[in-house]
Amino acid sequence: MSSLLSALNSATASLRTVQTNLNLVTNNIAKANDPTRTRHTAQQQIDGSGQTTATYRREIDDALRDQLETLTAREGGTAVQTDYMRDLGSLLRTTGGKPLLNEYASSFQAAWKTLETSPESRVARLQLVQSADRFAGEIRRVSDGVEVLGRSMQSDLRRSVTTVNGLLKEIGALNDTVGALKQGEAALSAADRRDQLIKELNGYIGVRSLARADGRVVLFTKSGMALLDATPASLSVEGNGVTLAGAGHSTPANGHLLDGRIGALVSMLRDGSATTPPIPADGAPTAEIIRKLRSQLDALAKEFTGGTRPGQPPSFRDAYDNAKPAKVGETSSGFFEGNDRFTLSVNRRLLEDKETIKQSALAPTVRALNAVGRRLDADGLTLTDASYGGMASAITGTWMSAAKIVNDQHSQEKAARQLVDERYHAKTGVNLDEEIADLQRLQTAYAASARVMQVVKSMHEALEALIK
Repeated sequence: MSSLLSALNSATASLRTVQTNLNLVTNNIAKANDPTRTRHTAQQQIDGSGQTTATYRREIDDALRDQLETLTAREGGTAVQTDYMRDLGSLLRTTGGKPLLNEYASSFQAAWKTLETSPESRVARLQLVQSADRFAGEIRRVSDGVEVLGRSMQSDLRRSVTTVNGLLKEIGALNDTVGALKQGEAALSAADRRDQLIKELNGYIGVRSLARADGRVVLFTKSGMALLDATPASLSVEGNGVTLAGAGHSTPANGHLLDGRIGALVSMLRDGSATTPPIPADGAPTAEIIRKLRSQLDALAKEFTGGTRPGQPPSFRDAYDNAKPAKVGETSSGFFEGNDRFTLSVNRRLLEDKETIKQSALAPTVRALNAVGRRLDADGLTLTDASYGGMASAITGTWMSAAKIVNDQHSQEKAARQLVDERYHAKTGVNLDEEIADLQRLQTAYAASARVMQVVKSMHEALEALIK
């Protein structure tokens, strides 16, 4: 009798083991097309009393996962850089060919030459004033657009930080779920979801994860700043940077956020000229974009309103203002007004046709426009032996080059991330053919275990009948 009971217990335990694996395989098959799903398995042991204990696990490759998280952060950073460089290209109107700033600078210079050869032509005078107005207006338009671009980056940074805070809270909640469940299909599914959120988080901030014995994970930046342990960190935006909330105070976090979307935004918005003492501009093509553009556009505008610098050809302003004589009805000085990128404009009396261009200034101004040997000092750009037209071309050319660099880099990072993502999924994801084969094997084992239970039960009933 006892041997029959022992056989029945063994058959029951075997049936439970097969049933557990059947459930896992069925769920694996049902979610085979889910890229976030890892393969779930269970290893079961039966003790001497017939009790079954199961250890659940997911297929994980820590080395590939770490590599994937790193590449995801890099792709996230280059993606946002590419987006804003594309926006800058649209602002400079470089996406369709020659930038308008270059075109207007060339037209402005050509109009002076035309008027020099036909000084009595009213049409040539009007065309010169119009070309000068277009050139100055383009500098102002681009300058206004740079401020809009900067505000867009700031809004993007605030949204990204809000998203990161939400992800950290959700990952923390899943941590608690995994820690509470400890084992089982539900715990594995929660861990899969948590991994997906950590991957998404890496698109914003490059993080490292450390698994604890209870199944929870700790998250921190590559530099060691904790983002999630017992509780999730809380980030906030202050100015153009990010801070970490602490007990009654905030700690600057920019130095810890070097990767991902947030790291790229912080880098593009950073302005070392506002510190004490000022910090030289970062040499990276996409670093301190707003600072560099402001400085370069200011420098270009001041080239047309500033005085002659030592060792350089006469400035545009001096070439025009110092020319003699000035006839009645001519603008004697101040062809351009203003002193920066926002205020550069053609003299109002010239625009209103109340005065005309000083004829004595035509030849010296043309020489000044054609002259090389000028120096432009701006954040992110230093030119020597340049002409006025060369300055405009160098500014736009610098940003066109930077856009190509970051676009190529993004393509490389994206391709690398996709390759590792595919490798990781192939190694840890559900292989449908293997799961179907396992399902068939388990169904056969289930039927066999059920048959054993049926036979043992029949024998037990027959034995009881004999005893009675």
